[in-house]
Amino acid sequence: MNRILIVDNSADLLEPLKVFLEQKNYLVKTLISGIDIYLEILDFKPDILILDIFLDGEDGRQICKSLRNQAETKHLPILLFSASPKILTEYKKYTADDYLEKPFDLNTLYQKTQSLLELAPLKRKHFNLKRPSNVPQKLKKP
Repeated sequence: MNRILIVDNSADLLEPLKVFLEQKNYLVKTLISGIDIYLEILDFKPDILILDIFLDGEDGRQICKSLRNQAETKHLPILLFSASPKILTEYKKYTADDYLEKPFDLNTLYQKTQSLLELAPLKRKHFNLKRPSNVPQKLKKP
């Protein structure tokens, strides 16, 4: 079963997304902030990360860049989403694989998730999720 980690500061959005994706036979975990995202990725081992840009006290763009700079997470497919379309058009600048503008249709989310899952095996070939002994408590800032 494919695993999806969703990070958004809105519990009102996380719950329906989780229910929808679980109905599509995904194992879904949600986080309300990006503070412990690195450790959560190493523990949960998601196939895809769906990451909001604007988190309370955290910036999803910087999280995305930080994940790309870590050997254990640099190949994780990342879908950025936000209500700010101007920022999303530069998703590649933030090293994300795709983006989704809020509000979005759940079928569009599903299609983008499926597309990223098709890429996941190619990326995962080099994706090492073994927990190193020197795991940082927080992500390194780029």
